[in-house]
Amino acid sequence: MARRINKTEEVQKFGGTEDLGQVDLHGYAHDAKSIEVQSSTKLEQDEGSGNAAVIRCFEFGINLEAFKQHKPTKQELFNSHAKGIEISLWRDGLKVIPDVTPRIVVNEKDMKYQIFVGAQPNRGHILPYDVKTKTLKEIAHG
Repeated sequence: MARRINKTEEVQKFGGTEDLGQVDLHGYAHDAKSIEVQSSTKLEQDEGSGNAAVIRCFEFGINLEAFKQHKPTKQELFNSHAKGIEISLWRDGLKVIPDVTPRIVVNEKDMKYQIFVGAQPNRGHILPYDVKTKTLKEIAHG
């Protein structure tokens, strides 16, 4: 039987974690941890090279009756919308970046879920001129 690796153990190989205690967020208690990763590259060295990337957020309402009968996994939620997301991106001249794993956030309180997808311009398309590209340094320091 394969040994299941704890995510905290996996992160500690690259840097470290620090337990920050419990945080109250919207009436729910969460365990908070700080994660540190060691890298030879510094944010100040980011020159903004590479291909353009866009993060798109798609928001959907939860069908309460369907969720009561079968609560879908995040993978099932993504699979049910994958083709529609792909078509929506295609209409805007974008395509999914296959190396970027989509993120699914479920908010049962508001009866919604969001799917965040990394995308890039299709061949022959460019981003509109009003889109401001940012380096990692600009994103981190505002």
